[in-house]
Amino acid sequence: MLEKLVNVNNNIINQTKDEQQKKKHLLIKKILEDKQCFFKMDIETSYALLRELNVPEESIKKVYSILIDSSNLV
Repeated sequence: MLEKLVNVNNNIINQTKDEQQKKKHLLIKKILEDKQCFFKMDIETSYALLRELNVPEESIKKVYSILIDSSNLV
C-alpha cells in the first residue's frame, strides 16, 4: 500500500505545474521514504496526508488501517 502512495505522489510531482503544490509533494515524498512514517504520525496528520494523495474520503480509514497494520512493522 505504501508503494502505491509513493507512486501516486511521484505522479503528482511529475504532472503538476504549480510550484507550491510541487514543494508540498516533495516534502510528502521525503516523509514517505520512511517505511514506518504512518506509525510515527498522529491520526489527523496521517489522514491529511492521505487526502493530499487523493485517497477518497470514504477509503481513508481503511487505507490508514492497512498502513498501520502491525504486520507492516517488518
